[in-house]
Amino acid sequence: MDSFTAMPPASAAGHLPAQRIDAAGRTHVDQRAVLALALPLMANSAVQIVLNLTDMWFMGRISTRALAAVGAVQWLVIAVMLVLGGAGTAVQTLVAQHFGARRYRRAGQAVWTALWAMACTAPLFVLVGAARHLILAPFGFDSRVEQLASAFWFPRVGGAFLAAAVWAMFGFFNGIGRPRVTLAISIVATVTNALLNPLFIFRLGWGIAGSAWATNAAQLVGLLYALAIFMRADYRRRYRSNLTWRPHRRVLLQQLRLGVPMGLSPAADLLGFAVFQMMQTRLGTAGGAATQMVVILTSIAYMPGFGIAS
Repeated sequence: MDSFTAMPPASAAGHLPAQRIDAAGRTHVDQRAVLALALPLMANSAVQIVLNLTDMWFMGRISTRALAAVGAVQWLVIAVMLVLGGAGTAVQTLVAQHFGARRYRRAGQAVWTALWAMACTAPLFVLVGAARHLILAPFGFDSRVEQLASAFWFPRVGGAFLAAAVWAMFGFFNGIGRPRVTLAISIVATVTNALLNPLFIFRLGWGIAGSAWATNAAQLVGLLYALAIFMRADYRRRYRSNLTWRPHRRVLLQQLRLGVPMGLSPAADLLGFAVFQMMQTRLGTAGGAATQMVVILTSIAYMPGFGIAS
């Protein structure tokens, strides 16, 4: 064989999503690949902005008081999701590790383990949602604001295990370097939410609770769409997604031990912001609604940056 034809190419892609191997066999980070991974994640954050703006617009159409009520509990809802949905928080870390080690079956198992954990914690989500008056009463809101916040809290928190399950699916696709799938799921959920909001809020007359139920229904549609992709033939062949669904107690406990602390850290940060938002709402309905609008509009500046961090 000619010596020139025997030489390796100047650069070749590694088996990891952003890995490049040069002619000397040294491994490098492929910056173009990193950008290709980050752009869909940035777009996914932009879709989340659209979702938040849509919800804010519908709340504003109900009343200023409704917008203030949602703002008072929105961050607390996310904090509850992070604490109770800890097993889903760990999925991206575990899947990325297993993918890098070529343990593809274990990567698929991490998804099912998280989904089983969400099924087990679903009653806890419902109980926390049902305890709405006990949780919100100490904050001293205006009685009408508290009534609206309670109406939103129960369905939103009670169905938040669906959102945690969707996060777990996001973690899988991001962990294997398929952020475009994550983006597609987000678009499906966002469009569904936008279509269901006017139906549930106005046509069915559910008011502020209708927004929460629309979010839950949209998350369910997104979860089913994600599972349909996860069960495709190519994923079944590589990740054995049709064979790793059985729960294993040891694996579940390991994932909880990793995921719960991962969820507690951002939850602690969000609790601080939740208290600030509640203070604004307690001082006045108009101030609480205005603060909620500013927070949502400010997210336009920083949310896309989460794509790079992800």
